[in-house]
Amino acid sequence: MSNKRVFKALLLAGGASTFAIATPAMAQDEGADEQDRIVITGSRIQRQDFEANSPFVTIDESLLESSSTAAIESNLNRLPQFVPAQTPTAGGDIQPTATNTPGAATVSLRGIGTNRNLVLIDGRRGTPGNASGVVDISTIPSAAIERVEVISGGASATYGADAVAGVTNFILKRNFEGLELDAQAGITQEGDNFEYQLSGIMGADFADGRGNVSLAMSMNTREANYQRDRSWYRDLWADPNIGGTQFFIPAPGFSSAGNLPDYTTVFPDAAGPGLDPSTTVYFTPDGTPFTIGANGTGQNFGNGNAPLDDPAYKQTIAGGIGTNNTNLYLILPLTRYNAFARGNYEINDWIGVFGQAMFSHVETYTRNEPGPAVNGWTVNVDPTQLSDGILPSAMETLLASRMRSARPGDAEYIPDDGNPDTPPPTQPMVSGAADPFTVQALLFDDRETFTDVTTYSLTGGLEGYIPGTSFAWEAFVSHGISSTYAKQTGIYSLSRFQEIMSAPDFGAGYSSTGNQGPPNFGFGASTGTCTSGLNLYNPPAGGFSEDCLEAIRADLKNRGEVTQTIAEMNISGGLFDLPAGELGIAVGASYREMQYEFDNDTLTTAGRSFQDQALGIYPSGNVDAAFDVHELYGELLIPVLSDIPGIQQLNLEVGGRISDYSTTGTSYTYKILGDWEVTDWLRFRGGFNRAERAPNIGELFLAAQQTFGGNTAGDPCSLANPLSFSANQDGDAFAGGNANGARVEAVCRIQMEASGNPNADEDFYNGVQSSATGGFAFPTTIGNPNLVPETANTWTAGFVINSPFAGPALERLRLSVDWFSIHVKDAIGEQTVGIALQQCYDPALNPAWEGSNEDVANSQFCLNVPRNGTGALGNVNRTYVNNGEFKIEGIDVQLDWGMDVGPGTLNVNLIGNYQLDFSSTALAGILPLVDYVGTLGTGENGLNTGVYEYRLLANVGYAIGPATIGLQWQHRPSIEDATEALTGAPTPTTGFPSYNLFSLNSTYSVNDALNLRFGVDNLFNKRPPLGNINTAADPSLGQLSGGSYNATFYDTNGRRFYLGANLQF
Repeated sequence: MSNKRVFKALLLAGGASTFAIATPAMAQDEGADEQDRIVITGSRIQRQDFEANSPFVTIDESLLESSSTAAIESNLNRLPQFVPAQTPTAGGDIQPTATNTPGAATVSLRGIGTNRNLVLIDGRRGTPGNASGVVDISTIPSAAIERVEVISGGASATYGADAVAGVTNFILKRNFEGLELDAQAGITQEGDNFEYQLSGIMGADFADGRGNVSLAMSMNTREANYQRDRSWYRDLWADPNIGGTQFFIPAPGFSSAGNLPDYTTVFPDAAGPGLDPSTTVYFTPDGTPFTIGANGTGQNFGNGNAPLDDPAYKQTIAGGIGTNNTNLYLILPLTRYNAFARGNYEINDWIGVFGQAMFSHVETYTRNEPGPAVNGWTVNVDPTQLSDGILPSAMETLLASRMRSARPGDAEYIPDDGNPDTPPPTQPMVSGAADPFTVQALLFDDRETFTDVTTYSLTGGLEGYIPGTSFAWEAFVSHGISSTYAKQTGIYSLSRFQEIMSAPDFGAGYSSTGNQGPPNFGFGASTGTCTSGLNLYNPPAGGFSEDCLEAIRADLKNRGEVTQTIAEMNISGGLFDLPAGELGIAVGASYREMQYEFDNDTLTTAGRSFQDQALGIYPSGNVDAAFDVHELYGELLIPVLSDIPGIQQLNLEVGGRISDYSTTGTSYTYKILGDWEVTDWLRFRGGFNRAERAPNIGELFLAAQQTFGGNTAGDPCSLANPLSFSANQDGDAFAGGNANGARVEAVCRIQMEASGNPNADEDFYNGVQSSATGGFAFPTTIGNPNLVPETANTWTAGFVINSPFAGPALERLRLSVDWFSIHVKDAIGEQTVGIALQQCYDPALNPAWEGSNEDVANSQFCLNVPRNGTGALGNVNRTYVNNGEFKIEGIDVQLDWGMDVGPGTLNVNLIGNYQLDFSSTALAGILPLVDYVGTLGTGENGLNTGVYEYRLLANVGYAIGPATIGLQWQHRPSIEDATEALTGAPTPTTGFPSYNLFSLNSTYSVNDALNLRFGVDNLFNKRPPLGNINTAADPSLGQLSGGSYNATFYDTNGRRFYLGANLQF
């Protein structure tokens, strides 16, 4: 019997869960020899019984092959133990940073973050891809993968403190002999997203079997497809109850904050309260004006003029306009090359040498909508610099109708009387026709990012046995480098765009040479020209001249590189015999150093390009940081009792690890586990793991990095904000209002005046106040070198039952049930925007409220949330903190069953997870823990969203002769909006309904050498469910029910077919 079949038989009999798909039943092989046995992930001690003391799943290559995609992360994410992190659906991620690699593939065990589970390759750490220390698993050579072992009960004492949730260990083929070739191709029902993979591995023994060498290579190409090619996305775009999927409007417009145009001059149907004066007016290519929103009475205000025959536009049921981005990827394209070489040689009976090399090159493309010339990326244009007729006539009419409050310098301005106790005078309205207007537009091409990741690692060492003992030892050194190169196109220089747009007639005939004036007079400078100008409102018939586009283009190039070096030595064996068995021991020492360098393009480097920036891309700082760690570990396997009534075997496993980090000092992890084999068919297992996870390079040393993110608090300065720490004083939006609201408003006014615009507070509070608690913000994140390790306590308890029955219907029954609990304190996480705002405006969190309003406005908490020149919320400054806490608890269940039915064999495998608790708080001891079970969850503390109450994965397979056929069922129950967890009450916003996905797989062995496989993913072409629907929306008030898909958790690609062949010599 081959080693692989022996391993499968022993695995089923012993207690490590094997994931089988449409394969013949695996029975225990009583005749297995000792040399056929392997070490199971979870302990460094070689055990003879193949039983793990923590929840454990093994995925053999049949799972990885029974799929239309070669994306390893997509296949692992089927398992209930994994929660999707970065996947092939993240095609809109276009900004590379020190902690984000667009197109990368990562995994998250238990949903507690990709940096809290450890990815190993043959029990050794993989090379990380960026400053977060997370391994991009697409760099692992798929052709060489034999199986994946997952321990999800914590493994910090064994492998390192960052294995809080556990370990994903990719076991590569060893001592391979012969030649194996594999090919697979897949395509969707729509004829797109074509993907193929070619791989091969060859190996041979030499020196009379004392040595072996093998070489594996693979190539994987995945073509892109687009959301517009799926009927469900087209239906979503056309649904009048949904506002649209595009954030910015793909038409030129203008706004004029503080300048009030008279909309009735171009929208004669305007009635009721009218439009918000700050509303942007947009223009069709023929100059017809339209707006995108409706007023409180549902009036159209010309939005019927929008180009509704274009799928990028639609009119909503509330009378507004929705816009859709029709160019987004459904699945991002990828090209991957992997190579792996391994060799080992026994010098003599007790010492050998080994080495291996890995190489990976992965190319991905991501894209998003064109760069938005909006908000802080726009330009003010002086209408007096424009020739008559250059603007649409409706726009000229609106600009001429503008009115604003009188300002200093205006003849009508009423000065302040200087008395601080007297309210400022109400200024009269004056004409603002000659004032600048603000351009609002999307620019030209989609923004695209090409990401190229090259990873290689070299490992070499010695291994052997100590003569006359059972001790085995290993010593090795590994060195790995992962280099990321990213090029971004569709990017434009903000200052050059502003320069040309603000020139007369939008830069028509523009020419400028740099380095002018004395003493240089243009020395060494180039000349930029713009023949056509950039009149976005009335573009030339033949398009903008190429010199105009070239004058403002700014392709960006970024580079990141991780270097990791590890030196490690391990020794394990039996010390001596105890009455109940041999006392096992494993000890080891390791040294690991990691260095990370990230270089932004100069145009986006904070502090280097302060006179210019990339339009649509946020600035970030460069990173150059490193750490090293010295570690010692030890484990004991203590046989306590054996062969007595009720106790066939009782073992205790203890271990500890001391880690000395150059960044945070010494950390201690330890474990106490046990297993009690009651009979041949019943075994209990469980124990305790303690971990102290040290912060990674990103958390410690991230340079200032601005992003675009969510804001659960809305704007606390709004007089209509419903949160209890807002400026809302009269309770319009919530019962009772905020008793401290007047002081909040006063603090907000001080912040607004500090923005540099003394009229910012008046402009803000004379405008429409938002009652929304959601929205977006522009946070700037920076690392925190004062972080300390977070601590995690993990408990597990469970049992394994192997059928005690001899009958054909039950003899292949196996059940495992494991309870787990993970409690993390001092959790490291980015401050959320909502928390940063609350820390400023909530007296319970900001002690400066005990002083004056000026003390509050100048406190560090409030300096972190400044206001901009319009009075609105500016860039929110935040960092990583140790303020969080979270607890998760659940039960894993696996059932395996098989029996002979008719001429073949029927196999059933069921894996389930039931979530008992998933509680989190961003401010432990101040804000309560919130249990998110059954909701979409939270991203605070670095957690992943999607906390389903339970998840199921079932496989039913039938094998007959050379053929197998199998059906896979994935089930997710309904899930609620996360607000329901926060409020403890039902919310009008829905989550997602229950979801079932079926897939078919089959194999056929033509002969001993050739095996074919065929399958269909999403067998019934299941549409993704629609969620995030506001059931309380009132269209007469301009409200939409909305709705969206969630491609992270639900298949949005549709039915897919694949065909593969495996040839062995």
